[in-house]
Amino acid sequence: MKSRKWLALQVAFTYIGTVVGAGFASGQEIVQFFTRFGVLGYAGIAITTVLLAWVGFRMMSLGHKLKAVSFRQLTEYLFGRVYANFIDALMFIVLFGVTVAMLAGTGALAQEQAGLPFSIGVMVTALVTCFTVTRGMKGILTANTFIVPLMILFTGLICASAWLRFHVVAVSAVAVELPSYEPRYPALWLVSSLSYAAFNLGLSVSVLIPLGGEIRDKKVLAWGAGLGAAGLGLMLAALQTTLLFSDSKVLAYDVPLGEIAHNIGGILQIGFLCVLWAEIYSTLIGNVYGLASQLTGKKAGRTFLLASAGILIAASALSHIGFSKLVAHVYPLFGYVCFFLVACLLIPFNRMRL
Repeated sequence: MKSRKWLALQVAFTYIGTVVGAGFASGQEIVQFFTRFGVLGYAGIAITTVLLAWVGFRMMSLGHKLKAVSFRQLTEYLFGRVYANFIDALMFIVLFGVTVAMLAGTGALAQEQAGLPFSIGVMVTALVTCFTVTRGMKGILTANTFIVPLMILFTGLICASAWLRFHVVAVSAVAVELPSYEPRYPALWLVSSLSYAAFNLGLSVSVLIPLGGEIRDKKVLAWGAGLGAAGLGLMLAALQTTLLFSDSKVLAYDVPLGEIAHNIGGILQIGFLCVLWAEIYSTLIGNVYGLASQLTGKKAGRTFLLASAGILIAASALSHIGFSKLVAHVYPLFGYVCFFLVACLLIPFNRMRL
């Protein structure tokens, strides 16, 4: 029997690992949702952290209450089969879109940091992902237990090194470099932070609900949600500061944190890029596995393999749209869709008391 503390840490690491994908780990999500608003981005991060802790716990509580083994089981219970089909369809679209973005992130990483063709990065990642998902999802939670602490460690090292290396620039200069949001619309920082929280909560539903169903101790879920959200909030704040205090030209890259690591150089650069790829890869596996399972209703076999391969081929082709374009235009749209998904899960609490 695992101790409460260790189990809570595993829940927290799984939560962080689910949220931290290509956009977060590369820094592109942070630029689009927070950095472009300068110091107001910190207020957005604070709101996001609170929402991740509270709503994340509520989702796991729903899974715990029903002893749910899948997201589908919960939606059918709350809304009936017809509405559940609609919600599942929305979730499929969102997960597929994020899969496209993550593959684009690996292509951008290979192109900008390794000097390889964009398509090589996408192709290698897609092949490794396809090989892995056909062997099942066993060990993904354990992988996050190792990958997430390394991600936190290298994030801290990157931030510390960047603060010492780069010259301090005025926060207002960042806003000038990214003029797509004008100062006369200051409330957009709030909309952006809410959209970011909803987007990541929507993506986490397929993991958090069955996770809540497996954990018997509700206090473990509460601690796991709190620690996971706190870890994400601290990482967001640290990376936000790093981006604000770095050369504004870095923000033009598809993988801004990769460029910061490149400027620092040495073993830190190599280590961070490896951890970045591993984090994208671990999240990508979960997405593809969930999509293939939803399409086929199976967890293995020839049909499952064909579905996984088809998803990856389609996502690889669409990934050439470009990573930063996908994050800038598609992610906010997905955020609004996830607003609806999260609201659907939170509003009908009259059917159960948590």
